[in-house]
Parts: sequence; C-alpha cells; structure tokens
Amino acid sequence: MERLSAGIRLGAVFIGSVFLGACASSHHSGTSNHASVAIMGLAGQASTAETTTNGRVTTSTDANAYHAQVVQASKSGQTACVKAEVQSGKMVYHSTIAPPGTFQVQSQHSTDAWRCVDYSNGGQQVWALLDTNATGNSDTAVNAEPLGKGLLGIRINQTEDKHFLKVESLVPLSAAEESGLLQSGDLIVAIGEGKDGEMTPTSGQTLQQLVAQMRGEPGTFARLSIMSPGTAGTRDVLLERREQTAEQQVAIQQQQIDALAIKDNSGQFLSPYTSDGVTAEWVNKTINVSMGKATGSAVGGIAGAYAANKVLENVPFGGMLGGFLGSKAGKAVGGNTALEASGGWDFIRSSSDISFNSMNDMARWLATTHSGKSNFVDVIKAADKIYPGLQTAVANSAR
Repeated sequence: MERLSAGIRLGAVFIGSVFLGACASSHHSGTSNHASVAIMGLAGQASTAETTTNGRVTTSTDANAYHAQVVQASKSGQTACVKAEVQSGKMVYHSTIAPPGTFQVQSQHSTDAWRCVDYSNGGQQVWALLDTNATGNSDTAVNAEPLGKGLLGIRINQTEDKHFLKVESLVPLSAAEESGLLQSGDLIVAIGEGKDGEMTPTSGQTLQQLVAQMRGEPGTFARLSIMSPGTAGTRDVLLERREQTAEQQVAIQQQQIDALAIKDNSGQFLSPYTSDGVTAEWVNKTINVSMGKATGSAVGGIAGAYAANKVLENVPFGGMLGGFLGSKAGKAVGGNTALEASGGWDFIRSSSDISFNSMNDMARWLATTHSGKSNFVDVIKAADKIYPGLQTAVANSAR
C-alpha cells in the first residue's frame, strides 16, 4: 500500500478483474514505429487500430493497447497511465507504464495530467504529471523482482530534497492506522527490517528502493524511524506487514470516494445533496417547476469541453468508453429555463455545502453515496438540467 503520492484526493474507481481478464493485449516497443493491427474491440468485434510508440509512450486509436499495459502493470505492481484526445473525429489514446519516481500525483485534474491506475496502491486511480523522458524504463521495472504482498498501510512521497519520506495519509484498517503512532506530515528518516535490523537512512535512495524496503511478506515487521513536525528527535515505530483484505479494500474505496467531495461550496460543481443527506433546495425548486423542453444551461459551455477530457476517467471500463462521447454533455449553451427554475447560480451555491472539481467526481460520489435513496432518480434528473450529462456520468459510475 506504500504509494508514491502527494496530496491525493482520491477519487478512484477500481478496475474489475473480469474486465481485465477480457482485455486484448496490444503492446509495441521501439521508437516511432508505426503499425496497423487488427485487434478485438470492446464490443468483441474486430477493428483496425493505428498504433505507434515513441520511447515509453504508446499512441493508439484503440484503447486495447492501454488495456494490455494495465494488465502488465497489475501483475508487476506498477502504474499504467493514459491521456486521451480527439484527432480528426477519432479518440486517440496515449498510454505508458510509469515506473516509480517518474510521475507526480496531482490533487485534481489539470490540462497536462494523465489518468493513472496505481497498482502499488491496490489499483487506485489518480491524476498525475509524467516525466516521459525519464531514464526509468518500464520494461526494466516490469522485469524487476516483484514487491512483497505485505503492506504497512502508509501512503508516502519523497520530500523535495529527496532526503526523507513524507507520510501523506494512512490506509484504513491498516497496521499503520491501527497503531495510532503515525499521522499525516510525519517524516520517515530511516527504515529497518524486523524488530532489531540495522536502520538504513532514506536519504540517497530512490523512491522505488524505499518502497521495496517497506513492503515484504505478510507477518514480517518493518521498523521506521519517525520525525514529527514540531518535535525534537526521532522515535521508532514497529509495524507488521499485512496482506490487503476484502474488508480493507472496501474501506479504501469508500475513503477514496469520500475524498472526492469538497466540504464547502467552493468547487465548480454543486452537489444536489447536502452534507446531512437531504436534497438541496435548488434541486427541490427544479423538480417542482415545470421544465418544459429545456436542455441548455449556463454551464453548457463547460460541459462541451467535458467529453474529450473526462473520458479518461472511464478508460479502464469497457462499458463506459462511449458514455461521455454519446451523452448530452456536448450540447451548446441553450435556454436558461432550468437555471431560472432552480433559483439561479447564487441560490444554487448558497443552498449547497458540498461541491466537486469535476462532474465525474460528483457523479461517482453520488452513485456510491446516495444511489439507495428513494428520490435518487428524480434528483439526478433535476440536476442533469443544470449539469447536462450528469445522468450519463452517474449511470457509468454505477457500473
């Protein structure tokens, strides 16, 4: 679970093993090689994909090249990353396996960010900036000795000076969390094997080397020398490595979903449910007012750019690939009937106390947190009038 992260918001939906097992493999190595290959599409029908590779990055008009890298990364505990764009009316996928130390996790999506599936942390999905010119080589990383299955339950990142490891957060139900001896912001200055093994300073080592020291066989122990902010000296913390359980996996997923929500109304997308689980007043107003055939809103322009960028958040899932491209999210700014019925942006913001940085974050949070409510369908339909494409995003997130 020890992971290369910095201020992770997590928001992650995990790749299902059934889907991964069905993915076709299509991976090409070399530099600037070009090939047209017949591979099986997501619907099970043969299609022609144009695929090139440049260094560590594979570019293809079919997502199966990326899927093959996901399978490869899942087997080796690496990180598979993808970035999509529309070229001449076609979706084009740029993908790579990113070795440790060649990417920097972002707290939210940015223009240059890639969507990554981090298998050093149980398949967690993150936005990250990649150094595609780094000397790290995916083939070398994949062929390295597999990391142990025993985890301490600490999400880490190197400090900027590379001298220490910083504890970003603790994994729920992990040895680190249950010990009560660690917290976010602590610095790991040395790592030792077992209860009395020699301590090795973290300074002068790569992140990959440090992660390998922290992981090991379940039931074994690692000793960490910890320095906490505002305190003098260091202390040793002994933790037993554990294999991840199904219960812990569920807790991790819930933690990631919870982290999607901004606990105020400062985000771009306002939640139709408040923090106490009731329907926001702007949604009630929208439901109670006849909407006619209104399909546009003041956010239509934002939604229009959504298709190309947000499709990345669904690439690992075959059933979702066409969801955003075929949704209403690309419609031009239309009438303001829906916005007026809901009370306008000032009222929407004033009656919401949860918000999100992206529509897809909100959709995934809603599908996980509120889909069991009896009014859920009506609430999402009403919110879709303000955020066109939300119904599709919620449906895709629930798959």
